[in-house]
Amino acid sequence: MSRTPQLGNFEERLLTELKEHVATRGVEAAPTAVGATRRGSRWRTPGWRLAGVGGLVALLTVAGLAVQTTGDAPPTASAAEILTEAADTARQQPDLTARPGQFLFVELRVSHRELPMSGAYTEERLQRWVPVGDDRTWQQRRRLESRPDEWRTDDVSHLAPPPGYFQGLPTDPERMVRYLRDHPIPLDLPAGADLEAIRNDPQTVFTDGSWMLEGYVPPQSLGALFQAMAQVPGATVVPGDVRDAAGRRGVALRTPGRIGGHNDLIFDRETHVYLGTRRVLIRDGKQSLYSSTAVMRLAVVDRLGQTP
Repeated sequence: MSRTPQLGNFEERLLTELKEHVATRGVEAAPTAVGATRRGSRWRTPGWRLAGVGGLVALLTVAGLAVQTTGDAPPTASAAEILTEAADTARQQPDLTARPGQFLFVELRVSHRELPMSGAYTEERLQRWVPVGDDRTWQQRRRLESRPDEWRTDDVSHLAPPPGYFQGLPTDPERMVRYLRDHPIPLDLPAGADLEAIRNDPQTVFTDGSWMLEGYVPPQSLGALFQAMAQVPGATVVPGDVRDAAGRRGVALRTPGRIGGHNDLIFDRETHVYLGTRRVLIRDGKQSLYSSTAVMRLAVVDRLGQTP
């Protein structure tokens, strides 16, 4: 995460297409964090190589994990029904309380490949310490899953904190939609982009909301977020089961509004607990899983580097 690799031919072509689309139709705004997570250079989830070219990456990405799809059974519920169940489940979860000066500990499983459509996947475990309150000092380390004792710390001194401990969020879906529209993350958009259209695009609920899910959203607000997503048309259920990075079986919801790829939210098929997100690219009519992230643990700790 300390540098951005050079863009390959595929990324260059995709970026050109994205710029043309944005200039004529507007783009989705990437989700924004509460507190100190909305300004400055952006953090990057491992494996998303286009992050360094600016906010246009929001067209393809948002923050859980599926490495394979199994089975071809038809879905038994619609995307809206699954999101409504996820909202009910979220509201039943206990609150994770924190105070300024503490840190949100986030542990993720990530899988990514160097090339968009080919090559082996790198499997990593990622740990973050994101400050609660206005402090912007955060920390991140990672290790390969095959090397459990070889942690290395990333240089994140030039990056704004990733999603952290969200406070003061609305608890009903209509107010949540207004909040997301009124608090857009800064994007590096080309001249001529229609910012008002971006802010009012209903699909912003998915892009912003998915980004927030790598941090901690309180239960009542998380329920409102899933309910808001359920009210936006266009999401579909991906046929068959998926497995996240931890091997958990789930159902994937394909969110609307992507260009050049898909972003899928993954939920436990029985409990509808949120598991994570996978990112699928499309090239020459073919789909390929590019990167994915699974949320494994969320906790509050007192200092950087402390584990629960």
